Amino acid sequence: MSLKPQSQLLSIDVNVVFQEMKQKKSQKKLTPAFFIFVVLGWGGYWFSPYLLDSTKPVLKIKGLVDQEIYSGKIDVDIMATDPTHRSTGLSSVTAQFDQDVPIKLKKRKRFSRFYTNRPPAPFVIDTTNLDEGFHSITVIATDKSRNRNHNQIQYTFFVDNQQLRIETLPNPIRVTQGQTSAVFIKTSEPVTKVKAKVFDKDYVCYPVKFDSSQGHFNRLLIGVSVQESVGIHPIIVSMTDQMERVTEKTFFARIGRTEFAHGGYVKLSPEKQTIMMDKSKTREDNEKRWKAYKQANKTAVQLWEGHFIRPTSGALTSPFGKYREYNTGVKRHHLGIDIANQVGTAIYAGNSGVITLVDNLHVYGKTVVINHGQGVSTSYNHLSKIKVAIGRPVKKGQEIGLMGATGQVTGPHLHWGMVVNGTAVDAEQWIDQDFSYDDDETLGQ
Repeated sequence: MSLKPQSQLLSIDVNVVFQEMKQKKSQKKLTPAFFIFVVLGWGGYWFSPYLLDSTKPVLKIKGLVDQEIYSGKIDVDIMATDPTHRSTGLSSVTAQFDQDVPIKLKKRKRFSRFYTNRPPAPFVIDTTNLDEGFHSITVIATDKSRNRNHNQIQYTFFVDNQQLRIETLPNPIRVTQGQTSAVFIKTSEPVTKVKAKVFDKDYVCYPVKFDSSQGHFNRLLIGVSVQESVGIHPIIVSMTDQMERVTEKTFFARIGRTEFAHGGYVKLSPEKQTIMMDKSKTREDNEKRWKAYKQANKTAVQLWEGHFIRPTSGALTSPFGKYREYNTGVKRHHLGIDIANQVGTAIYAGNSGVITLVDNLHVYGKTVVINHGQGVSTSYNHLSKIKVAIGRPVKKGQEIGLMGATGQVTGPHLHWGMVVNGTAVDAEQWIDQDFSYDDDETLGQ
């Protein structure tokens, strides 16, 4: 084993020491730079959102719906957050009612992760302190960035705290047995639904398009039975406003007596007597007719125009309501108008509408029913020929068939009937009186 000279060993040691000293000196130079780098990096990390953030806050309102109607108190919860991962947080959230001075909303006491993102505390809008009508609320959320990013939403709402006021025209309401009464129900504000109960039967009321400065109107057509008791009867009107509040008010109608004609003995042939006394066939006929009449109750549009016309020429042989006796022993009111003439005489539509029944019935013979809308129908019975089809529209004065002697009759004639909301009434009244509402003069009738 050979040994290196001592001088060579000494040289190696000096070099090692020199290298170590050089590294330590270099480390001493890097320490301040590294520290500055860390500080700048850390500061940039935290302050860059403040300098560079351009994202708007997220803003939502709970408890309030745009263009909705409100009354009483409204619980409002505004959800406002700064959505970025490293957000600057919210600087302020303000609410402005109408054109008033904006109000800075208080923040919640309890919050989620970040103090800076505390949303506003819920608050209450007491609409009783506001005027009736439209109002607006504008909410603005602003963050803490140098750009002061902000988001804004505006809701418009309607305040309705007034009690619905209802009255009727005419007042008082007077109508006689077998007649029709048009009752206009006036309200202080628009309503979404109007119903009435008259003679323990439900009626639908239909909106009337008059000048709203006069009020808001719905029309109730009341058909009075020939057998309705004379005296005072309640009319219970139920209305639902746009707040879904139901207001009910009772009015009263005076039902007067109608002196219907009495007398007349109707002598049917044995064949016609058999037709009349067949209860199952009569019931089947009536079911078909009432099914057709109900179509008018489902038609909210007024299809007729102005006065009705007499549907054919000839002699009026039996007026509406006449109390007659048959040789079968049956005694009852005549619920139509009989107009006699020759077989083949033209029959015309009393007014415009839609055909809801075309059939050859056991008692009424060849029959046509026209739906005139809003609960009003007319029937044309005992025809020899029908010239219209079910479901087809017809115009006032349009020929719909020919006079005949089909069904239970003693000779050729037209039995013209009218039904208003399920009650047979005198069609002659509709010839004399205009029950349409084309102009404001109807209100005075």
